[in-house]
Amino acid sequence: MISNRRKFIHKFTLLLTGLPFALQAQGQKECKGFKLTTTKVAGLQHNDASDIHFIDNQRLQFKREHDNAYDKYAVAIYAYDKKVGYIPKENSRIIASLLDNGIILEAKVRYFDAERPAWEKLWISVWQVG
Repeated sequence: MISNRRKFIHKFTLLLTGLPFALQAQGQKECKGFKLTTTKVAGLQHNDASDIHFIDNQRLQFKREHDNAYDKYAVAIYAYDKKVGYIPKENSRIIASLLDNGIILEAKVRYFDAERPAWEKLWISVWQVG
């Protein structure tokens, strides 16, 4: 877990230092996005997502929940205007801070297995876009 956090912080630091602009300035292809992390979706069992069939690379939406009683940095994840879960608490503070500061983030389904336990069914990749 510490290794994943270190990788995430490293990628976050690169994002803030302007890596996408540096690549573009060097004549490389225009950067379409920057992958920040891959994480499981928490709380899947508490939301009505049982009728949703997720596919790889399906886009999901983030919604910041400032008034969440359990996590002041809560970031909900939506598919088809239906809440499916949350960014886990160990990653929510950084993701929430990015969203609060106007950074455009996108979530894509990385892995889905309906047969797994609820806390392991859905994994997403978080991308900085724009």
